[in-house]
Order: sequence, then structure tokens, then C-alpha cells
Amino acid sequence: MNRVWRTWVVLLFFAVGTSLITPLIPLYQDKLGFNDTVVTLFLGCYVLALVPSMLTLGQFSDQIGRRPVLLGAIGTLAAAQVIILSEPGLTGLLVARGMQGAATGAFFGTCTAFLVDASPPGKRRFTSALASISVRLGLGLGPGICGVLIQFAPDPFQLPFAMHLVLLAIAAAIVWFLPETVLQRTRRPIRLRLEVPAAERSVFWRVLVPSGMIFSLFDGVSLSLVPVFIVRELGVTNYALVGASGFLVLVTGALSQALMPGMPPRRAILGGLAVACPAFAGVVIAAPLGSTALLLTCVAITGAAAGMVMKGGIDLCTEIAPPEDRGKLLSAYYVACYLGGFSVPLIIVGVIADMVGLTWALAALTMAAVTAALWVGLVGIRALRGLRPGEATVG
Repeated sequence: MNRVWRTWVVLLFFAVGTSLITPLIPLYQDKLGFNDTVVTLFLGCYVLALVPSMLTLGQFSDQIGRRPVLLGAIGTLAAAQVIILSEPGLTGLLVARGMQGAATGAFFGTCTAFLVDASPPGKRRFTSALASISVRLGLGLGPGICGVLIQFAPDPFQLPFAMHLVLLAIAAAIVWFLPETVLQRTRRPIRLRLEVPAAERSVFWRVLVPSGMIFSLFDGVSLSLVPVFIVRELGVTNYALVGASGFLVLVTGALSQALMPGMPPRRAILGGLAVACPAFAGVVIAAPLGSTALLLTCVAITGAAAGMVMKGGIDLCTEIAPPEDRGKLLSAYYVACYLGGFSVPLIIVGVIADMVGLTWALAALTMAAVTAALWVGLVGIRALRGLRPGEATVG
């Protein structure tokens, strides 16, 4: 196995563990007695630690090397899994989620850079796409695997995390023996700064931010509140099906990106939004119909469409920004997606669920997403008309 594929295995093994907890949330809610607002904090704490870690430790890997940052992230994630293994109370679980977020922020960008560093110059675009798809695939496998273990294996609160510690040990061993790719050390100051280049600000705020918030909010809800919805509103007791919501929303998003690599960014964003919003409405309709099959089908379609929106956003960033601004714009886009979908808006959905019920909260989310998607399609997308002639290929 060559260096690229060994690094890919490390990326996949790491990603699986960051979302393992998803199908366990309804069990924790029943065991510890917290409300739906607290459910959203399982992602909120994760993102609040992830964003500053992503903004700083990626830079740090440019200075001290990729391997130390990767090993530190693997160690931090392992410590978080050990905390969860101890079956702590709610505070301990949220602390562990914060540690998982900090590890993830340090790991994904650094490991992607490690992959690209190790690939031949002619295959770097393929390697970058492989990393993006693999992150979503690994994150989706976590809930799917955990749901099956909860249903068919003993010790649902411990076994998934104990198994992941084995995978992390393998990942650490692989990284330990991989050659370092950063051979020249620098001592530039580390800055916690998010920069949007001036030339791309109109497209960023009018297209990238709202579309990124919509798809990531669908992801966030599917990873936090939908498992609770499946148990509470549909009466599902098979936790393999409960874990399927997180599995499907992320894995179908990875597959859609892989199957339609050549779709232009504008079409991917608008088409993805046009499919995702009505598909998620099917999740809400599944409650009065009592149909788990409809819910999971709609989650899968929503995930596939969200993957296309994400792909369109990344491709748009790479096409409209000159090389010297590309990293800044991509970082800003990722942060906007995480903060837009996994923090305050998600917590608002949880508060609404506590006030009027989970079904009505998901209905309100769908209507808000439809409104935002219409604005992007009818108003925001006009910002693309101001692109420079050399960047007009995004239509």
C-alpha cells in the first residue's frame, strides 16, 4: 500500500469515531433526562472547539510538521473516547464532545494537506477530492456502525468506543512510520483569523454562506435531532435504523460528489438546494404517516443533495479565487458551514422543539430553509454576474 492510501486509511479511521455517538443520543437523553435543546449541544460543543482548532492548528502543521499535529489529534480523540467509555454524566459527555471537536479541527485539514503533499503533482486534484469524499464517508460510517452495535452487540455505551480505540491505535502506528512531508520549518506567528478576500466577498455572503448554512443545518439536524425524532415520534426501537439517519445523510452526500464530479458549481448549488428542501419536508411528513421507510429515504435524498451543494461551494471557491486567496476563501467557507449549521441555528431548532414539539420544529426548519434557498436562487446568485471574465465558467 503506497503512502497516499495509507494516509487515506488514517483519515477514514479517524473520521469514523467523531460521529459514533449519534445513535446513542436518544439513549443518553432517556438515561440522563435532558431536553432537545441539550441534544443540539452535542454538536454545538463539538463545533465551538473545532473552529478555533481548525483556524490555528492547520497553520501550526506548516511550522512543526504534519505528523506531530496528526499524532496529537489522534491522542486527543482517544482521550475523548476514554472519557465516554467511563460513562460520565452530561457534563463529561459535552466535555468529550468538545475534545472531539478540537481533535477534528486539527486533524482534517492537516491530514488533507498530508495526503496532497504525498501525491504526485499530476494527481493532487484527485487526492484533494478523495480527502473531501472520505471525510464525509467516514463521518457517515460512524453512526451506521454504532447503530448496528447498539442493536446486536452487548454494552452499547462502551463497545463502539472501545473498538474505535483499536482503530486509532492502528492509525497512530501508520502515521508514526510515514515520512514527514514538511521538511522546512518556519516560525510565522499563529493567528486566529478568518479572512474573506475583498474580491470574493459578494459571492461569499450572498451565495456561499446561505447555501452552506442550509446544507450543514440539514446535516446537523440529521446527526442530532432526527435520531430522537425516529425514537420518539415513530416509536422505532431498532437502533440500527436510528443510526441509519446519520449514516445516510453523510454517505449519500459523499456518493453524490463522487458520481457527479463534473457538475458546474452554480448548477450543483441551485440543484442541490432545489432537491434538499422538499426532500427534508418528507422527513416531517413521515411522522403523521408513521413511516420509517419514508423518513430514511428522504434523509438519504437530502444528504445526496447536500453533498452536491457542498461540492458546488468548494468548486466555486477554487474557481473564483486566485491561488493566493484560495486557502483563505476555502477556510472561510468551511467555518461558515460549521457555524451556520452546527451552532446557533441548530440550537434554535432545539429550543423550538422544546416549546412546540419536535415535528413542528422540523417543519419550521424546512420552511426557513425553503425561504433561504429561494433567496439564493432568485437574488444571491446574481452576485456571480460580477465575476471577472476568466472566472465565468461557473455557470
